[in-house]
Amino acid sequence: MDKKVQCIQWLNGLDSLRFILALVVLLSHIFTHPDFQLIPNTEISGIIYTLIRIISNGTAAVIGFFILSGFIIHYTSKLQVTQLKKFYARRFIRILGPLAVVFLLGYRFGHPEKGVVWSLLCELIFYALYPFIQKINLNWNSKLIISFLVSLIAIYFFAYHDILAMVNQSANHYHGYYWQAGPLYTWIIGLPCWLFGVKIAEDIHSDDQTSFKVVFLYRISVLICSVLLHFLKEEYFISYILSMNFFAILCYYWLKNEIIYSKYKKILRFPEQLGKSSYSLYIFHPLNILLIHKLIQINNLTSILIVITAIILSYIFYLLIEKPFHHFARFIGNKFNQ
Repeated sequence: MDKKVQCIQWLNGLDSLRFILALVVLLSHIFTHPDFQLIPNTEISGIIYTLIRIISNGTAAVIGFFILSGFIIHYTSKLQVTQLKKFYARRFIRILGPLAVVFLLGYRFGHPEKGVVWSLLCELIFYALYPFIQKINLNWNSKLIISFLVSLIAIYFFAYHDILAMVNQSANHYHGYYWQAGPLYTWIIGLPCWLFGVKIAEDIHSDDQTSFKVVFLYRISVLICSVLLHFLKEEYFISYILSMNFFAILCYYWLKNEIIYSKYKKILRFPEQLGKSSYSLYIFHPLNILLIHKLIQINNLTSILIVITAIILSYIFYLLIEKPFHHFARFIGNKFNQ
């Protein structure tokens, strides 16, 4: 453990990253909404709309979430997993408590939150498996490689039609999305991404260094790559289920450098504070979009209002619902120490 990152202040900046990723998901759901309209419908507004739409790659953001989740869990819990009841209580209550409230709120509206639940199911399965994966007598690099190979086999079985669509350049039975294996099996596809986060926690050391230039280049590379993958999905039938795990390799290096750089940079308190409500923003924004759409039209002008409203209401939801569940999770978890 010598020289391993141990100082908790190194986690500063992660909430800002989580907020940016949640914001990307929000934008992707606004600008791909079936009722979205351009006002005015001009060439310039069309170009701006297209740029925002392709930049806001929600699936790419979810991959980033998976990696950050794996990092945070391993960084904070690798010495606690012997206390399984405590570990599970803390992790599951934090996720399921706020989600249950959103589920109840969305009951009368057809559960708009179901569009993001697939990734949360993956997270819960990752948490459930983590203590057992940790006990496997292999190093984390080997575990990552094995999970990657297993995911490729699973992709072959679950996304066979997408493979044919790519090879034949045909839209016949083309799905295109990452979650097509369904709620029970998508975790197999996503596990390597989560383990990339565990690998970051294993790989970084207290004397590691990076620079703003390196971090900035990785940021630009991730942005360009996410845009390219969106383009390839739409134009060349290269499904996200075929591309996103390879995108995770780039995200591994990007987020690793972001975490290392966090010890040098001055943290902006406002986005960091907003980032604490990232989970609330992630699960609450679909209902927010639906309710606002009942009042106003969704277009490029009202999208700003929708974003601001979603951020404000999600932060309120965090303070009233999510944060108390954090305290409750710790309370229940500590009960298992007694």
